[in-house]
Amino acid sequence: MPTQPPLPPLLTPYVSSLPQSSLTLISSVLAATGNWLVLRYLYAALNTSSTFGINESDTSKRRKVVLVSFVRSWDFWKSEAKRLGLDLARLADKGQFAFVDGLSELFYSPAKAPAAPPTQSGAIPSRGLPIRSQPGAVPARSPAPAPGTGDNNLSTPTEKGVAKRLHFSGHGTTALDNLEKDIANVIGQLKSASGNEDDLDILLIIDQPDLLLAATGASKGIGATEMMEWVMGLQQHVGSTILTLSADSPLIHNASDSAHRQATPLEIEHAAFAVGSAHRARTVMQLRNLETGAARDVSGVLRLSKGGAWEGGESKGEGGWEEREVLYFIQRDGGVSVFGRGES
Repeated sequence: MPTQPPLPPLLTPYVSSLPQSSLTLISSVLAATGNWLVLRYLYAALNTSSTFGINESDTSKRRKVVLVSFVRSWDFWKSEAKRLGLDLARLADKGQFAFVDGLSELFYSPAKAPAAPPTQSGAIPSRGLPIRSQPGAVPARSPAPAPGTGDNNLSTPTEKGVAKRLHFSGHGTTALDNLEKDIANVIGQLKSASGNEDDLDILLIIDQPDLLLAATGASKGIGATEMMEWVMGLQQHVGSTILTLSADSPLIHNASDSAHRQATPLEIEHAAFAVGSAHRARTVMQLRNLETGAARDVSGVLRLSKGGAWEGGESKGEGGWEEREVLYFIQRDGGVSVFGRGES
């Protein structure tokens, strides 16, 4: 099979059209993950040969990206993007990309752990299991600072290519406010690097923030409402936002199936977060398995549909955008082919 282009033509109108203040929701399941689709958004935004709806000659308005990932490491994104021809570390050095690590130290408390000596190779030593700190007092909620303020900046990265490692501390909205502040600081530094904050269009990708629901929940004062407010707060700092969430049947359908058993708090809150996000999104991209089971030449199904925030005045055929359902196949070299049913 010939090598597929990094950005399949059928997918181009969908990943290359993100209006200002828009939210795009990508839902996935265990056997049909959405990381390959996120990578296509990264490619459309950061590849020098792709205009992403922006005049290529106007470099001052070229889109920049902040990727916040809660389930996948920097090494994963760096290596997978390399297969598409994107050098994320170089783009980070140039101020076009920033990675926020929400995985490796989210529940790690530096204040309670002794500093580990560096190894001879200079690699960061393993810290073992994270140390969970006790939640502190809950002060009144205050708005996140304006981007570019605070003591976090890109000039002191925790690791080459990593702009910030997130740490969960506090309780309820206070803890989420702290995370928003850290992410907003990274966004502000990326804006400042351009020298033109008003014209810069930043794309924010939040990868699997539903981890916070599963890892915290009611005991930490965090539910679907608090998570949706947190996402809305982050949207105020950027031009457009992409949100990825899990939509596995036990998390979504069990919450509404009260006839057989009582749903767990996690199922109820996760379903509310996912459904609420779909109502707020302009576009919803759903990934799922084939109903007929596994196939050798098909990896899964991608459903492209309008979300609750789709504007009624938008033309169905504008830019080639229309609701549809397609199949996709992920090749061993990382390439992806997207095609309609009955096509090869």
